[in-house]
Amino acid sequence: MEYVNELLARANLGPWESWSMQYRVLGVVVGLLVGYWALQMLLPVVLRVLRPFIFLAVILGAVWALFPAEVCSLEMLSKIPKLCAR
Repeated sequence: MEYVNELLARANLGPWESWSMQYRVLGVVVGLLVGYWALQMLLPVVLRVLRPFIFLAVILGAVWALFPAEVCSLEMLSKIPKLCAR
């Protein structure tokens, strides 16, 4: 960690406002690349875990589109304001 602090001190990187345009562009590009890599690694795992919940949400949406009054008659779902606003 001391090595990283030394590199930051040499680069004179303080608050974002004090960065030169080159370091800002480099920081944004590196941040976007790290974010893209993280999405590539994590998104399949998250989708695999959430697949049953996504399936249930699609089924609930389809049933609500066909029978909105019946879906809103369920006590648990009637508390959702956006679902039963009609």
